Amino acid sequence: MILITEFKLIEYLSGFLSVLLICILIIASKKWHLRYSCDSNVGPQKIHTDKIPRIGGISLLAGLLVALTLKIPFAAGFIIGGLPVFLAGMGEDISGKIPPTIRLGASFVSAILLVWIFSLQLTANGIPLLNSLFSYKIVALSITALSIALMAQSINIIDGLNGLSIGSSLIMTASIGVIASINGDSELTQFSLFFFSCLLAIFIVNFPRGFLFVGDGGAYLLGCVIAVMAIFLAERNHDVSSFTSLLIVSYPIYETLRSFIRRTTDKNTNFSVADNRHLHNFVYTKILNRINLNSDDQNKLWIPNATAGVCCCALSATTGVMAVIFQSNVSILLLCLIFIVIIYELSLNHLKRV
Repeated sequence: MILITEFKLIEYLSGFLSVLLICILIIASKKWHLRYSCDSNVGPQKIHTDKIPRIGGISLLAGLLVALTLKIPFAAGFIIGGLPVFLAGMGEDISGKIPPTIRLGASFVSAILLVWIFSLQLTANGIPLLNSLFSYKIVALSITALSIALMAQSINIIDGLNGLSIGSSLIMTASIGVIASINGDSELTQFSLFFFSCLLAIFIVNFPRGFLFVGDGGAYLLGCVIAVMAIFLAERNHDVSSFTSLLIVSYPIYETLRSFIRRTTDKNTNFSVADNRHLHNFVYTKILNRINLNSDDQNKLWIPNATAGVCCCALSATTGVMAVIFQSNVSILLLCLIFIVIIYELSLNHLKRV
């Protein structure tokens, strides 16, 4: 197992401090840019009352630029490949006028670039039926690009509570890093640790009080990076099953797929418009009703917000632990995936009834 001490801790401290510094600068200078960068409190998922900058994704890109200067593995590829979807997301964060189709298209452009830059191609070792399907290169490459684009959208989908998207990303990144370390993948371990330090800096200003949001730009870039890391994990380490990677990212992916099906089949739902029917919305509503804040306590909305974020992060924590323990056991990993789906559905159905 690769230990953190094998790498220069100063690298991770540099990533942490550089991202934290950018976050502080964005917050400190908000009186000059807030009219362009603030997150509106109008909309189905808007549960905060203050005007908060949503351009925290800039700090995430800055962290990758620091990684590039420090020659951290994969940094250059992530910057180049993730730039199209990051810019499309930032355009939406600032103007609020970038259509969903443009942002979705940009996520596919980034996904294709990342597949090309890193020569990515999903396989399904140990699953004969899927393995034969993935043997067709065009199929494998298409599914690989689709997976990356889907993950970019998935992080944005769960970006609705203080600490939820960043907290889940921290857990997923840590899980990938631990498994990579166990299997002797020094490059992936090094990047995972660095990226974890960058996310930790953003987490500090995002939880429990939301002083800064990563916005669409940050969420899309974050999703692309984690998707590629998850693919790397299985493709670079032959003892790690592809289902280990899928289990690690299963919560945001399942949330997105379920939302896609719901919006497609529900005639009363506009497919391209965000709604508040995700698991984290119901968890928040349940906690808010339990706390029972009155009109004079609106400045305390961050309490149920952050509490609900922690509750939902428990799903990512559960999948991460199971992935580390059963990383090479395909049968148990499949059972774990089924278990997570059941837990999700039971929780959602319970919350809808109360």
